[in-house]
Amino acid sequence: MTYGAFFLVVDQNAKVRTKIVYNAPNSPYIYLNDNELLKIRMGHSDKVFALTLLPNYQFYSFKKEIQEKRISIHLITGVILSKEEDTAIHREPLKMAMEHFIPRYQEKEEVLKQILQESFIKYFDQPELILDKQEVEARLSLRIKELNRQGRFDEAAGLLEKIKKIPKKLYRAHENAERALQKKDFEKAQKEFENAKNFADELDEKELVKMYTSKIAFIKRIPALLKKREALLEKAMNGLRTDHFEKAQVYFKKAAEVSEELMEAQKAEEYSLKARALAEYVNVDRQFSN
Repeated sequence: MTYGAFFLVVDQNAKVRTKIVYNAPNSPYIYLNDNELLKIRMGHSDKVFALTLLPNYQFYSFKKEIQEKRISIHLITGVILSKEEDTAIHREPLKMAMEHFIPRYQEKEEVLKQILQESFIKYFDQPELILDKQEVEARLSLRIKELNRQGRFDEAAGLLEKIKKIPKKLYRAHENAERALQKKDFEKAQKEFENAKNFADELDEKELVKMYTSKIAFIKRIPALLKKREALLEKAMNGLRTDHFEKAQVYFKKAAEVSEELMEAQKAEEYSLKARALAEYVNVDRQFSN
């Protein structure tokens, strides 16, 4: 479930200069306190996309660095999600929402709140809405009207023919890809997403093409990331079996980081908790061993 969204402006001294939070109707009220803001900033210290895990929800955010009077500042768009929500579908929407803030981040708070609310409704509340067949056809219909207005009748007729056939193929490919992804059939998922991307390209749907390009790039990385995590967990368990708890702690921490890259929130939390527990044990053991 998507609880809300936020927008931050962080100055060159790592101070949050602007904080705008939108809480969706019938969702828990989330304010973003100082501790949560610190975790978000730390998550972005070396990452463009960051996953921040909390006891009852999670933040997934995107950072954009811009220049303001020759000084670098950071803009951050984020979405507030329930623990079980899949963060992967919000990756491209976060980038799209950011485009609305970049030219207007210095506007008054009321304006930024309005932009955030509109972005939430358009991109985050129902992230699959961008794939809605009727919405795609509505955008294409507007383009046909514009082509006719410009007297480009042949192009308008060609686009009309595409509307009759391609959207159905696009969404069929998308659904096939999602099902393959759920079954861990990454090769088939990649192939179907590439088909969907090609259909979107035929329709000149640039936002869809960007989204599918991002999904394909992510899927290509999944097998290697899973293999990397498996190796790290094996090293962590070996560390536990041989009483090398400090090494085990390091490997669990790295496994948590890989899980964040995979956007598996529960796994990331599990391995982070194990790493923290081992770190505490090592510190206590050192204290009483001296």
